[in-house]
Amino acid sequence: MKNIINRRKIADGVYFSSITDKRYKKNLISVAFSTQLSEDTATENVIVPVLLTKCNSKLPTYKAFNNKMSRLYASGIGGTAGRQYDLQTISFGAYYLDDIYALSGEKMTGIMTDILIDCLTSPVTENGVFSEKFVELEKKTVIDNIETAINDKRSYAIERAMKTICKGEPASVCSYGTVEKAKLITPDSAYKAYRRMLETMPCEIICTGCSDFEGVAEKFAAAFEKAGRHDIENTMIALSPVKTQTEEVTERLTVNQSKLVLGFKSHSDDDAALVLLQKIFGGTTSSKLFRNVREKMSLCYYCSAARNDLKGIMLVNSGVENENIEKTKEAVIDQLEEIKNGNFTNEDINFAEMAIKNDFKSVADSAGNVSNWYFDCIRKNDIVTPEEKLGRYLGVSKERIIAAAKSMVLDSVYVLTGNEN
Repeated sequence: MKNIINRRKIADGVYFSSITDKRYKKNLISVAFSTQLSEDTATENVIVPVLLTKCNSKLPTYKAFNNKMSRLYASGIGGTAGRQYDLQTISFGAYYLDDIYALSGEKMTGIMTDILIDCLTSPVTENGVFSEKFVELEKKTVIDNIETAINDKRSYAIERAMKTICKGEPASVCSYGTVEKAKLITPDSAYKAYRRMLETMPCEIICTGCSDFEGVAEKFAAAFEKAGRHDIENTMIALSPVKTQTEEVTERLTVNQSKLVLGFKSHSDDDAALVLLQKIFGGTTSSKLFRNVREKMSLCYYCSAARNDLKGIMLVNSGVENENIEKTKEAVIDQLEEIKNGNFTNEDINFAEMAIKNDFKSVADSAGNVSNWYFDCIRKNDIVTPEEKLGRYLGVSKERIIAAAKSMVLDSVYVLTGNEN
């Protein structure tokens, strides 16, 4: 994949990009608004994309909207809210068959662009706010999603660990909100959250697929011109400061398997070395954590490492028996010490490079992957193709990887375990 996006400003705080790749038969129009994560607004923001993507003023019922999507060759429009570093991103997407495959010659790109814009700028309202019936229905869904999140203990443990690792930072705010806040949502408060998004949040639009997306930018520009954009929010992502002393938190619930999350932090600017470090440490089945802590020592059911790069965080998460929590923690720390001491081979580096190559090759597997790639590039102010970025990660010296490992500091330890007898 050698496409590079052509990004341009089309309205106040709104940027448009498109990537044409004839390998895809379907197109994706993605729209992402960003705001600083805040406990005050996170939950209201979660309900906004749900309310906007099931109907609009021209297709005012769920049934009418779904029937329209079905007639358009099972096209789809969806929305979600999630956390990216210190930000909450409210995302929308229209996924549809390209014009050249439409059996009756429908201009699919134009039709789906119009429907998506109607969803964003002309929702169903009653007396100037969202429909009470729709709000109450979707509010219940939001509450159910929050309450059931605890059932996925692995994800729940990581979410809870982030509250400690990033204490006092926007990234510590739960990405899906709280039940208490959800219960307070009203048609008026949800509508105000929607208008705040439409009028003040920075917005990125990325179109990906085999279409040339002719006329799409102009349609969005006209829509945002009428949206009353003003006082565009200045969003920021900051490195997470390292605590002066490792903080340890234990939470007790009824669980069959304990969860251990270790949060390491580094302020090194050698991104390539940090990527290689993550792979060698715990990013593949040939990594030290997998081969030694999981396989040789049999201390855990799983053990892997992942980076939150713009925050300078590397998370190690594992599933363990209660009696092995302390042993696993010490073993993870020991494996990092091994890398700091240079106890890894050129073969380890080669395996890491192979894993990175596979990661980058997979970007081209779908229009969604490509869109996500460039959204992340824009967030990092580093717009490059996967091939260009891959070149940075090949040939990193052993000395640089050791230096990256030495920059890592254990910041926080989170344990989710069973209730005491």
